[in-house]
Amino acid sequence: MNGKMDEMNEMKGKGKMKGGCKGHGKGMKGHGMHGTKKMDKPKEKYAYVREVEAGFDETVKKVKEELKKEGFGVLSEIRVDKLFKEKLDLDMEPYVILGACNPNYSSELIGIDLNSGTFLPCNMVVYVKEGKTYVSLLLPTVAMSVTGNKELLEVAEKVKEILKDVVDRI
Repeated sequence: MNGKMDEMNEMKGKGKMKGGCKGHGKGMKGHGMHGTKKMDKPKEKYAYVREVEAGFDETVKKVKEELKKEGFGVLSEIRVDKLFKEKLDLDMEPYVILGACNPNYSSELIGIDLNSGTFLPCNMVVYVKEGKTYVSLLLPTVAMSVTGNKELLEVAEKVKEILKDVVDRI
């Protein structure tokens, strides 16, 4: 127990994020799980992140086009940077969360377990950090792993591969 408490105390004050929201002192430091100290090591990173050559607006458009090719629609689009500016008067670089859904896979998941809808839609993020544009995908397998349901995980694995391929094509 003392070892865990020492580790927890050692973690206090660390991991504070810098950059991102100007004047807020918080934001993204790194990508995925990089640079964080964890008590339990995850089996796989929670996000698949890729830096892209195109600018923000062009990347958002390209993500939507590539998703459509795979039968996914964007059900929600949240411009976090604009929301933070409006609600909190905080400035940050462009940042959008896209909620992507494929009705075939979604219906399969919900058919297996009605509560699996809490994991939908699949979230993808496009953001700018230090002038560079990134696309990030919440890995469906990691999110769905909390269920412990093998059938759900099999569907999530299919979706993960499709969405990683979408990110790689951007």
